[in-house]
Amino acid sequence: MEATRDFGPVPPGIDLAVNRQTQMLGAVITLMVIGTLAVILRVYTRAKTSQTNFGLDDLLIFAALWFAYGTGICVIISIKYKNGWHQQAVTDSEFISLWKLLFAHVFIYSTTVTLTKCSIVMFYRRIFNLRWLSCFAIIIILGYFVAVIVTMAAACRPTSYFWEQYTDPTAEGTCIDVPQFLFANGIAAVVIDVMILCVPVPVIWRLQMPKSQRVAVTSILLLGGFVCIAGVVRVIFLYKHTHSKDPSWTIAPVFMWSCVEPFIGIVCACLPTFSPLFRRWWAILGIKKGSKKQGDYYGGGSQTRRSRQQMSEDEKEGPHGDEVQLTSFPGWPLNFLRGKGNRDDVRLPDSKIRIKEEVTISYSVGEAA
Repeated sequence: MEATRDFGPVPPGIDLAVNRQTQMLGAVITLMVIGTLAVILRVYTRAKTSQTNFGLDDLLIFAALWFAYGTGICVIISIKYKNGWHQQAVTDSEFISLWKLLFAHVFIYSTTVTLTKCSIVMFYRRIFNLRWLSCFAIIIILGYFVAVIVTMAAACRPTSYFWEQYTDPTAEGTCIDVPQFLFANGIAAVVIDVMILCVPVPVIWRLQMPKSQRVAVTSILLLGGFVCIAGVVRVIFLYKHTHSKDPSWTIAPVFMWSCVEPFIGIVCACLPTFSPLFRRWWAILGIKKGSKKQGDYYGGGSQTRRSRQQMSEDEKEGPHGDEVQLTSFPGWPLNFLRGKGNRDDVRLPDSKIRIKEEVTISYSVGEAA
């Protein structure tokens, strides 16, 4: 590809035919699909689970998904204006359009991550009853959002100077150091992500439960650490962009990770809500395996099963005597910890059969001739 000459001659060793558009499209479209499927599965799990209803955390994640689509659309549109190409391959008009998309992208990104973080905090509030701690976290998250929106809106005077300063030598105006601000903004977002991850951990480790269960539940919640990793990667690319003389090339991964990170956050926010669905699949799988092993073991004799009357009485008994009553907090995660999600105590929605640890089995051996 020939240079446009709008941004000077091509530096030695730069191939203008090379661009980052393929990897940008692949990453963004893949994460958009995965994020959408995660929210759909969350809705399906909520609809199939009688223990919880749709709450504010679900509404916030729906809103976050819509704004996350906005970040993906910005990336897809930016490709038309040679986002991910070297500066010398971009025309002035393309660069102006690209920087206008960048300006809009900052607002959409900030809104998306704020909604996602608020959804996670409200989810913690629902299951752990963390009132004051959740309020404190919400204040910090909203404070971050207001600071980014106000600062970015007033970053350049006039606003058009944000993109005209690179293409119009006669343009007049002032701007803050926008690349440095975006870099600081990225660091603040990662710090808040880490804070949110640490909120429920002390509560979980104070619960009266076996250590293995505490480790398991903590691990499920800490899966949100993936969004911290994505945030750190985004900060690294922001740092490279602040020291770059080829902005249309270095801004491409910033665009991409500013879309990937919100979708990873949405997926991580939805993962803990899948527990009832996974328990049901695990229970069905465990019952099938157990039935097969039991049939193999007692294949040589005549097996008598418990009567229907006994099964009905067991179903009316309610919670098993050895179920651990941990807390009075409502919600499915604590029901799971109390033992209602164990393979040995599962109520199937269709067959209404309860499998218990204590099963009486009798068999008779034919008398000798």
